[in-house]
Amino acid sequence: MVAVTTLDGRAFSKFVVAGTYFLRKYRGVLNDLNVFPVPDGDTGSNLYLTVKAALVEASRVRDRPLNVVAGAAAHGALLGARGNSGVIFSQMLRGFANSVRHRESIDTFELAVALKDAVAAARAALLKPVEGTILSVATAAANEAYHLATHEHEFYRLNAAVVRAANDALDRTPEQLPILKEAGVVDSGGAGFVYFLEGILRFLPQETQRATAYPRRPIRATVFTEKQIVGDNKFCTEFVLEGASLEPHALRDLLERRGDSLLVVGGAPTLRVHIHTSDPALVQSIASEHGRLERVKVENMEDQHNVLVVDAPARTFSILAVVPGLGFDRIARELGAEETLVTPRAANPSVREILLGIQKCLAPAVVVLPNDPNVILAAREAAKLATKHVVVAPTKDVPAGLAVLIAMSGRCGEGPLPDDAELAGAATQLRTASLFFAGKQTALGGIAVAKGAPVAQIGSDLYSLDDLRALAQQTAERLAAGESGLLTLYYGGSQKERDAEATARAIRERLPQLEVEWYFGGQSSSEYVVSFER
Repeated sequence: MVAVTTLDGRAFSKFVVAGTYFLRKYRGVLNDLNVFPVPDGDTGSNLYLTVKAALVEASRVRDRPLNVVAGAAAHGALLGARGNSGVIFSQMLRGFANSVRHRESIDTFELAVALKDAVAAARAALLKPVEGTILSVATAAANEAYHLATHEHEFYRLNAAVVRAANDALDRTPEQLPILKEAGVVDSGGAGFVYFLEGILRFLPQETQRATAYPRRPIRATVFTEKQIVGDNKFCTEFVLEGASLEPHALRDLLERRGDSLLVVGGAPTLRVHIHTSDPALVQSIASEHGRLERVKVENMEDQHNVLVVDAPARTFSILAVVPGLGFDRIARELGAEETLVTPRAANPSVREILLGIQKCLAPAVVVLPNDPNVILAAREAAKLATKHVVVAPTKDVPAGLAVLIAMSGRCGEGPLPDDAELAGAATQLRTASLFFAGKQTALGGIAVAKGAPVAQIGSDLYSLDDLRALAQQTAERLAAGESGLLTLYYGGSQKERDAEATARAIRERLPQLEVEWYFGGQSSSEYVVSFER
């Protein structure tokens, strides 16, 4: 493989896409970790929405030089920033963009310098930087990059080392912040930063570690305690000040005594303000004397905290997923499935087994993800026999089931039970295929197929080639149909990690418009389950 020693605008845009995908996927995990600065349970959602805003702007100019793309990402994040960690992250992107403002591309050393500038910008935005937060994790990552960049000129290997350093720093956050140690969690903002970096790493062909398990997910009941109170400054107040007539430090001085967790970032004429205050109207009034308020958001964190802790209701619904392998089992549980049924090769679960799975769920209502057309009828029969209210989602394959889990990941089994339309909408967002070896000699489209030959199935269509990797390339081409997007390979059967990596690399070479990642599915009935998402 050719070493990658420069980062241009298109590559940076891909990094933002990759990191955003992971934050979307694991925002519910981050919400459950959230206890600092206040336990309001929204860090994951805030970080995801912040980087999504950066992604939108960066994608619009992704064919331009790095300085243009980085500037667009920073501007998008500034306007879309939410929450403490989101605003800090937006300031990091701003510091990065400022560092590369004269460069069309950069090498690893210039990347390391830009990362240090990004962290410095975030620290400068805070009145009292707190260790044990996203700042500590980002600082460790930047320091490791700076330490290695003088002799490591390959981006992929550098980034792998940076992720390890960030993970180590994240593990240290409970020792730096007592509230984290009491709750038994790592810092949620820091974890979000690590997820962003790990998301990028999933798209790096030379990185070999592709674990699907993320052990940081806590049980919410053990995370939040009634000792963790919000305090008098209970209104999380955010807004953009357009046409600002003063610089961030001046507005920061005016608002400093009006609350805590104050952040004023950006630069005239556009400033982003985040503050926890007892009087949001007064804060807005002061700021409005120096510009025009836009994107105003005020949330009562005490109400959010009470929902999570004091008035925490039992889950209104549970999720039961039928999966064909141990890898899929881990992924489904990470995404919020309370119970799973792992099916062996060519053996669908019986009505009784599905019914037992439903009854094991704790909530009074259950969403069943059959993930196979041959399981849907059995699931519906089990639903008729259950003492709970059961909704059977129309998921005909595992990627559809995972899409439903991702769509509901921020709800954690709370809120109204999803209806058929919502479930069907989430389940039909993907195009999927499976690749397997023919179990017997047959004919496809009048062409003889020998036993053991690679076969692909998309819907009801079957086709074959002599080589599995070439078949995977052709399958990806058919699923994408000329569009750009994310292609995911779930490997099982006789395939190993190195096989999945090589297959993903071959697909990228043939279809450079696709982002390709791979996970261990563990299914015995096929070599690959493939999904495409625009």
